[in-house]
Amino acid sequence: MKKAVVAILVLIIGVVLAVPFAGGLILEKTIRNAFDEVNGIYAETGTGYSLEIIDYDRGYLSSVIHWKVDLGILKSIYPVEEVVFVDHARHGFTGVTSATSLEKNPWYADFVEQRLQGRDPLHITTRYRLSGSIESTVALDPFSFALDGETLDVSGGSMVMTTDRNLENFTSAGTWDGLSAGKTMTIGKTIMASTLKRVSPYIWAGNIGYQMRRIDVRDKTTPFELVDLQGDYTLSVSDDRTKSAMDARFSLGGMTAGNKTIGKASLRVAVSGLDTEGYEAFMKQYTRSIGEVLGGVAAMDKGSQADQEAVKRQVAMLGFQMMAAYEKLLKQGLEVRISNLAVKLPEGDISGSLTLRLLKDMTFVQFAPVAAQPDLLFGIFYLKSDLSLPAGLVGENPKLLTPAFPGMQTGLFVNNGGNLVHRAETVDGKLILNGVEVALPGQHGVQPAAAVDRGSPSGRI
Repeated sequence: MKKAVVAILVLIIGVVLAVPFAGGLILEKTIRNAFDEVNGIYAETGTGYSLEIIDYDRGYLSSVIHWKVDLGILKSIYPVEEVVFVDHARHGFTGVTSATSLEKNPWYADFVEQRLQGRDPLHITTRYRLSGSIESTVALDPFSFALDGETLDVSGGSMVMTTDRNLENFTSAGTWDGLSAGKTMTIGKTIMASTLKRVSPYIWAGNIGYQMRRIDVRDKTTPFELVDLQGDYTLSVSDDRTKSAMDARFSLGGMTAGNKTIGKASLRVAVSGLDTEGYEAFMKQYTRSIGEVLGGVAAMDKGSQADQEAVKRQVAMLGFQMMAAYEKLLKQGLEVRISNLAVKLPEGDISGSLTLRLLKDMTFVQFAPVAAQPDLLFGIFYLKSDLSLPAGLVGENPKLLTPAFPGMQTGLFVNNGGNLVHRAETVDGKLILNGVEVALPGQHGVQPAAAVDRGSPSGRI
């Protein structure tokens, strides 16, 4: 009996002692798999980013990992080509905890030593749990340093990011208390949160939200102040992954730029019926094209006129390269909606909305006949627009109130009690502007709105 108890105790002790060692093995496998996954994504996007393990020293209770990030196409923008990280990982009984530093980067080490008296304000901690989840916390201590004759006071902040072992689902939440540059500038508290799921290297479904309390630039000639900027962006993909939709909302509590003042303002922009395959092709072409341009900038001799002209030609070619990608988006049911437009100005309030829907698949070549027959547009698009703005904002501008061609019975706007009002809608292949039909070249007859069926196409395509 005693021998059995001793054997069990030895077994338990052996298992317990093996846990840190096993944790080290799991950590190395997790990190190497994660690097392979990320590098696969980067390779497909063509951005040139990459992760590389420089050295991996795995021990029984701890590991030290040196790794780096190649900045790829960003090398032409930033003076740093790569960022080196050092992880000191402790193998525990419930998982592994790693502390990461930037100590091996001369530019960062010099900044900490010379500007911050050797006190590193950045703390990165990552927890690798046995369940497979990875949680990273980035914490910033408050610090100050002199810059161009001012003292820059940077407040503290933190961000927590969580993902799964396959790097498919990400959540993050963070706050930063802002900074102050003496009498020159103040940035208030900033809050950010996101929940994202990787659909493909180019498509991340989910939500991103942010809020910035204040930006105050105290310039004597052109002061700038922005209060309570908020934003929210959502991308959703249908279950069969054929259609995608985007929804972005913006608002601010007020803004002053020089002698111009804006009160509360808001705007919502939504895109629905977006062909997912076409959107992915668009993002792929866009990413690769930008990479080519930035690569050209990086290789350019700044003093060479010939190199500068070559980059300009490359940028001009970007538009032509994107044409085929844009065309993949022109599918029936694509709809763009602008709503909740509301801006408070000293002259009065601006409000409005716009809906533009594609009624059939199109190519750019199919738009060519529209130049001779503008009314063909009403069989291609459904349009509904509504805008009101204070007359004092534009002054006496006859171009807005006067018909632009004989087929128009009103201008783009009509005066309504001190406001300029615009309303337009396409109905049964006709354009109704401010209550009356617009006769485009090639059309005949103008009807009052009461004689026209105002029903819009049933449902959303």
